[in-house]
Amino acid sequence: MTCVGLRSDARERGKGGVPAAPPGSELIMISRHIRLTLATAVVVLSSVAGGLSASASAATYDDSSFTVYDNTFYPNVDLEQFGAVKSNVVYEAPVAQSAGQNPNNFRGARPYWAELALPSQAAYEALVRRTARNPGPVVLDFETLYLRGSAAVARRRFQKLRTLLAWAHQAVPGRTVGYYGVLGNTAPRYLGLERRLATGEDALFPSLYTFTDSRAAWSRRFHIIMSEAAAVAPGKPVYAYLWPQYHGGTKWAGHYLTPDYWHYELEAATRLCSGVVIWGPSNSDPDQRWVRATASFLGGGPLTV
Repeated sequence: MTCVGLRSDARERGKGGVPAAPPGSELIMISRHIRLTLATAVVVLSSVAGGLSASASAATYDDSSFTVYDNTFYPNVDLEQFGAVKSNVVYEAPVAQSAGQNPNNFRGARPYWAELALPSQAAYEALVRRTARNPGPVVLDFETLYLRGSAAVARRRFQKLRTLLAWAHQAVPGRTVGYYGVLGNTAPRYLGLERRLATGEDALFPSLYTFTDSRAAWSRRFHIIMSEAAAVAPGKPVYAYLWPQYHGGTKWAGHYLTPDYWHYELEAATRLCSGVVIWGPSNSDPDQRWVRATASFLGGGPLTV
């Protein structure tokens, strides 16, 4: 079995003991073989500014199967040449269109009233199969169904999320399937619903995009999200979505992270995650320094740009 998508130092540490994967899922099973040992873990949940506070002690992680997935759309970037594995994302807009809704309401900043309707099962499963052409996981990105709002709204969205997840599994049996952004965007009072939803997910895919040049602020958000993961799905693989550019709506919007900041986020993820998914839009990338930093990271060597 070839361990593509793993850091070179991880390949050396992780040669033994990886079980055979079922047909068609070799790449995915490698990334799911992460070992997480919690000697003591205390997760204290509370409603603080719409989030969680948590503490964990004596946790040790083995990153020997840390995987980098490539979900970028930059036409001039190829991360596969460095060992990243191409992944898949099912976006909300085409699903909405198949349900008879205006897809423009399900791209970018959504109107507050937009909520994805259930399409027909046949149309949805056909869309998932067409989308899942890459060997990596199948990520469902349905941002208008986050578990927020009134209890009635959250329960309705939960039922939709659970149905769409089940249909996705039926469309691509044996593949790793999970939701983007539900982890980290669920209101604290609905963590019970999130926990029930997570039982059907093979992995969790939170967004850890960058909104500020403060590493401390990014790190705090990262640890809050990982504490939520430990609370709702202990032991479940977590693949953080990272973007080498600053998120929109900030004074740095569209600018690229410095290579050392980008490398810092990648290295931080190795301590708590099973891997990362790197995302990027479809415009050409004029700043290749982050690509070289990613290549250095995957090669297990020092940062070179």
